[in-house]
Amino acid sequence: VCFIPATEGGGDFFVADGKRILRDMDTEVLQELYDKKIRISVSNLDFFKPIIQDRGLFGEFDKDVLVPRAKDDLAKAIGDTVAPKFDMDLEMVWGADGANEGYRLQAIELPETPINRHPVTKEPLWFCNMHNHSRYLRDNRPCTVPEVGMTETFFGDLSAIPEHILEEVDRASRENIIPTPMKPGDVLLVDNYRMLHGRDIFQGDRLHAVSWFTWPEEANIKEAVSNTSEGNSLNKMINKYVDTLK
Repeated sequence: VCFIPATEGGGDFFVADGKRILRDMDTEVLQELYDKKIRISVSNLDFFKPIIQDRGLFGEFDKDVLVPRAKDDLAKAIGDTVAPKFDMDLEMVWGADGANEGYRLQAIELPETPINRHPVTKEPLWFCNMHNHSRYLRDNRPCTVPEVGMTETFFGDLSAIPEHILEEVDRASRENIIPTPMKPGDVLLVDNYRMLHGRDIFQGDRLHAVSWFTWPEEANIKEAVSNTSEGNSLNKMINKYVDTLK
């Protein structure tokens, strides 16, 4: 829903058809991504190395036992706090991207295939926004996200994805992006199973609202709360309205 479009330009809503992206992508790249799966890191926490590094006070015991245990305990404590806020399954991993001499703790999604079948049409679709989360691709466009919020993409085994694969995913995605200017009062309904969506950079102020909803029978629960936040009255109001349309 658009309440206020960008006051000084930009900010168009983007949509891209996952069926067309799948159609246009190189088949060898698709096969490799499908076979190896994708993992996306959603957050970085860089720790000051001397806090938990091997100080050699107890010889090899420091390096082999104390430091790994301290890192494991820290990862678990932070994971128990951070993961629930993202509403997704995350694994806390040290040094996946090799930064900060291994003292970077990353919250990483579990391996997923980038290709999915639509729950209604059963058509295969590209169902992955790795073009937006790849650091290599993001470094080539304007970005003001602080390091803690920087994302990264990996193969399912946490190995690096080659640049030529990232560039092919970016090409197929960009060629199917459709800018959608919106004015106050415009509402855009998007099939989240089929369409990728986002927005352009903008200047000035911009006010849009987004809500996710589904049919109760699809979620197999009363008010489709699986895709809403508890206590979010706007989401619940829209979901109840949609339920009345059946």
